[in-house]
Amino acid sequence: MMKNVRWGIAGLVAGLAAALAVPTFAQPTPPPGEGNSERTVTVTGSATIRSAPDEAVVMLGVRTQAQTAEGAMQQNANRMAAIMRVLLDQGLRQDDIATAWINLYPNHDSSGLTIVGYTAENQVTATIRDMGRIGRIIDGSVEAGANVLGGIAFQLSDENEGGDEALAEAVADARHKAEILAEASGATLGPVVTINEASGSMPPPVYYDRVAVAEAGATTPISPPTLESQVMVTVVWSLA
Repeated sequence: MMKNVRWGIAGLVAGLAAALAVPTFAQPTPPPGEGNSERTVTVTGSATIRSAPDEAVVMLGVRTQAQTAEGAMQQNANRMAAIMRVLLDQGLRQDDIATAWINLYPNHDSSGLTIVGYTAENQVTATIRDMGRIGRIIDGSVEAGANVLGGIAFQLSDENEGGDEALAEAVADARHKAEILAEASGATLGPVVTINEASGSMPPPVYYDRVAVAEAGATTPISPPTLESQVMVTVVWSLA
């Protein structure tokens, strides 16, 4: 029995020695483009939206002064009511007119200690959809008592106008760039991996800070600008 045990131990030792003597080999590294590291190219494309505005938001107001706060506010209310009638007579709806600012403050003498009167201010925004009537509406408001003009903001009623076409142009621009890069690197363009829109499609309003009121007998000239905004997309393609 002792002899068999000795042979068993000797066999185990020999087996371990043989196992340790077997050389180990490193796993081969996959060449570029194979395995889990897929080659890609990331490109940003852009397109410009140019649109003619179809809405104008005009800021109109009244500033009045009187010796009392009540007097300043009453004069202001009367003149603003006349302006509102002009706006409605020119075809604006009630919901096209919104109060933007009301203010009442005291006026002091040169010492800054004695109140000598009060100033009342009231301004409204008027959304005009007939672009050919902007000048007449401004002139009519001034005749009715408006003595504060806060400027004009030109904008689009449809915020998505031109957006679909611009997105398609931006993707085409990105593909063109990606094809050039792929060809220059000796690869070919594969399928799209991801695509992201990087900007909105609505051109921002364009503000005119001041409006020059026309001389007597003439209509205030208004020249709406072209609205521009940029659409951008970022696209990732695989490379073959």
